[in-house]
Amino acid sequence: MFIDFPLDCIKNSYENVTEIIKSNKEEIARLLKIENKTYLNFMRPLMELECRLNDYFTPVAHLNSVCDSPETREAFSICLEPLSIYSSELSQNKAIYEAVKEISTQHDLTSEQKKVIKDSLQSFKLGGVYLEDNKKKRLIEINTRLSELSDSFNKNLLDATNAFEIILKDDTHIKDMPESDKMAAKVQQGYRFTLQAPSYIAFMTYCKDRELREEVYKAYMTRAENNSPVIEEILKLKHEKANMLGYKNYREMRNETMSCPSADEALAFLRNLSKKGKKMAEKELKDLSDFAKNKGIDKIESYDTAYLSNMLKKEALGFDSELFRPFFEKENVVHGLFLFMQKLFNINFQEVHDIKLWHKTAKCFNLLDNNNTPFARLYIDLEARPEKRGGAWMNNWHTGRLDDKNNIHLPDAFIVANFPPSKEGQPSLLRHDDVHTLFHEAGHAIHHLFSKCKESDVSGINGVEWDAVEFPSQFLENFAYEEKVLKLFARHYETGEMIPDELIKKLIDNKNFQSGMFLVRQLEFGIFDLSIYDNAYTYEQVHNIILETRKETAVITPPDYVIFENGFGHIFGGGYSAGYYSYKWAEMLSADAYIAFSEKGVFDEKIAGSFKENILEKGGSDTMQQLFINFMGRSPSEEKLLQLMGMK
Repeated sequence: MFIDFPLDCIKNSYENVTEIIKSNKEEIARLLKIENKTYLNFMRPLMELECRLNDYFTPVAHLNSVCDSPETREAFSICLEPLSIYSSELSQNKAIYEAVKEISTQHDLTSEQKKVIKDSLQSFKLGGVYLEDNKKKRLIEINTRLSELSDSFNKNLLDATNAFEIILKDDTHIKDMPESDKMAAKVQQGYRFTLQAPSYIAFMTYCKDRELREEVYKAYMTRAENNSPVIEEILKLKHEKANMLGYKNYREMRNETMSCPSADEALAFLRNLSKKGKKMAEKELKDLSDFAKNKGIDKIESYDTAYLSNMLKKEALGFDSELFRPFFEKENVVHGLFLFMQKLFNINFQEVHDIKLWHKTAKCFNLLDNNNTPFARLYIDLEARPEKRGGAWMNNWHTGRLDDKNNIHLPDAFIVANFPPSKEGQPSLLRHDDVHTLFHEAGHAIHHLFSKCKESDVSGINGVEWDAVEFPSQFLENFAYEEKVLKLFARHYETGEMIPDELIKKLIDNKNFQSGMFLVRQLEFGIFDLSIYDNAYTYEQVHNIILETRKETAVITPPDYVIFENGFGHIFGGGYSAGYYSYKWAEMLSADAYIAFSEKGVFDEKIAGSFKENILEKGGSDTMQQLFINFMGRSPSEEKLLQLMGMK
């Protein structure tokens, strides 16, 4: 039913990957000899070969992310070149392309199968199937090098993150810091703070000493100077690739896999939001500046905002994020998340105990339908540790599908985060931001795990346009603020007391605190991302673009030494290049859907069933625009996004 996680997968990874590739090539040669090719005798077996390779390599990549070591790095990195070459060769294989094109004319295809064919033909186009042999060879070289550069970017960033620490001999400068954060930082010499997310956030939020805040901020914002040439080479190669494939630039090429009609329209969408959001952001900054002057700070710098904003929240809203931590013990939150999804989607979660995982804090759960039959599996690994990549993410492993022999395969996925680590005598107590993050990643997970599609290439998150893939995750995160949801799990970890109503009210009131400043910051990232991919810019030009973008969006100009771009892993080390705007585009969809739920009282069986049936279970089997219309009966509204952010 499910395959247990293979802890020994990094052993002989290169040999295993190359053997699978060799076997796949032999099977492809056999498939191409079939005279009367059909979807079932050609496309399904072809997709199954890809699943086989993915099912093996995903655990290798996963261990590299959560158990970083020289061994995992080597096992992962050594496989990138053969994987990239194989992928490029497939996308350029004219014989396979002609076979798929031939099958596309057949009349007995289901709607899912038609979408698989459509996506496949588009993939061939982007893979350079039309190119001359010398250009095909060059494209393979580019793809291989880009894969290596992405890996290098992430390694450089992780190494830089782990290279810095600051030791405070006593708590003079952090007296207001919550005890849970102090305990996490406590070492023999005093208090140790690093650039790992929980530690960095705690320090920047609670350290009273402005010079120390700037020291840590500067270390964070100047990480990975050695990524400058990596960025320049990435942009050069992506521009060359786009030109080779007949596109004006990389962002135009990237738009082929988006639901937004064009990259220019995506930029217009971001700039329109920026105009509306900047007015509110400027008002919020004035309020913060007035508050800062009363605290003896005449001009706010970037390293002051977290500290001052936290103080302002306490005084203006009576909001103290630490008041919530005792009610958000990690295990209770996970249980509450599962209970929420159980009530909303009529499913159950069952922990799997007889399984060995990569770390003692990782856990495994089976998802059960209303007949108590397992239909998916979820792994979670939520606590921060030095050998884990920063941030939070969902990664899919097996895809739910029917294979070429009509065997049913059940899906599984990982949720990974970097929440405050537990220690002996001290559980992991989360900020509400962490709860928000967990709900977000769970939205990604159920998008993959709830799929009822038969065809692997459009099952789960496969086949979903990149700028729509965040829709279910951003939709689910909104429920982390709902009173009915919070009361399912928010109990004091020591007394068992339910979270008081007045705290829930403070949380809801705080939801849109400085929402304008947050919005323009995100728009800065999105506009910058789209702007750097319209040419093969040098690193100096890239840096100038972020400076120009800030003139358009930012209300606080950071210090000159900031090299934010060198740590922008989403676009240079991940999959969001020329696509970071997706967060806001998908947020428009999610805000619209969430407001519909909220207006029905959250746990409305009819609307929950419709969302599950029309969005989650359909995966990438149709365009998200059409799936949204099937769910809501209309297109999404930008006004709903502004309404949710308190700007309407």
